Amino acid sequence: MSDNKSTPNPGDRVGVYFCECHSSGLCDRFDFDDLETFAHEFPQVVLIRRNPKLCGKEAIEGIKKDIKEHSLKRILVATCAPDKHLEEFRTAAVEAGLNRYLVDAVNIREQLAFIHTKDPEKARKKARDQFAMGMANLMAVKPADKVYAIVDETKCNGCEICYTVCDKDAITMIPDPYGRVSKISHPEPDKCWGCGVCVTSCPVNVMDMTVYSNAQMEAQVDTFIERMEHNMINSLVFACHWCAYPAGDAAGAEGIEIEPDFRIIRTLCSGRVNPDWVLKALSRGADGVLLMGGKPNHCHFNTGNIRTMRRMKLIKFLMEQMGLDGRRFRVEWVNPDEPYEYANIVNSFVNDLRKLGPNPLSSRESDYSSAKNKKEKISNQG
Repeated sequence: MSDNKSTPNPGDRVGVYFCECHSSGLCDRFDFDDLETFAHEFPQVVLIRRNPKLCGKEAIEGIKKDIKEHSLKRILVATCAPDKHLEEFRTAAVEAGLNRYLVDAVNIREQLAFIHTKDPEKARKKARDQFAMGMANLMAVKPADKVYAIVDETKCNGCEICYTVCDKDAITMIPDPYGRVSKISHPEPDKCWGCGVCVTSCPVNVMDMTVYSNAQMEAQVDTFIERMEHNMINSLVFACHWCAYPAGDAAGAEGIEIEPDFRIIRTLCSGRVNPDWVLKALSRGADGVLLMGGKPNHCHFNTGNIRTMRRMKLIKFLMEQMGLDGRRFRVEWVNPDEPYEYANIVNSFVNDLRKLGPNPLSSRESDYSSAKNKKEKISNQG
């Protein structure tokens, strides 16, 4: 498990804000003291505040004041569902001179306190893990004006795959200014709606996103892997922002109990999930990976889920080559107004993993971690 100790870069001054909203009573069971203690372990964190109503006008004005007085460069709020108040916090940050995307949220209410009430110890462990993943995501994000696809024109091979999968006609093929190929990809920010399907489809990995970037997604996967414990079920869930993740929020609002043995990464679309992330988690010892998007004809990005279906079929074949049971990876569809279906899917997946037992590759992850620590120790001594 990572101890979070690293040397912060100049300017990486993070302010952390916990919302202790008790309106429903369920947050009374959440261990804010433990999570605050954990947050202090991150060297980038220079300010921690707790507020009973973080979305209130006074609290938001306080965040703006803190940004200026404490020279905060990034903000992480531990609060409710991101679609409720995250934009308010981002607007406040902009008014204080901070780029809006340098503010992000960890959902400790609907996705934690409200759905994991029967096992306080596992809830505390999950809260720490999700906070660490949120920090990894926040530290990897770069300032941006909006969410859109970008391409390294010097490496594009002009295959046109991104052009064919874009449903918004946001990609044009322009003459290659470097004279290597006839045409190269040129995403148009004003037309791009940020689904990320083109990025995941790029066969030479030269496309990315301004926000929800490869670096951000991979940082969260890596943190999940680093914090796995081999005496418990370690499962990772990718949930799309528009369908599956809100279904989880709705499950929390309904107080539906869900197995705590999973960690969640929010993506803008199921089509944004790179098979490499799934295979990396599984090959490094994760017991299972669940990918959840909107049902056919309900995808926010029209055909993102259809492209996901086609792409993820290859994973089962590759898992067989790795000696892994295909049941350790599932793709499921759920709409935002189906909280009980969401809960049933997650619970059944975790229970199936419990029956399957530990990932047979988990012992290799221990060997990998030992070798990595040994290499870092030798490097530090040198």
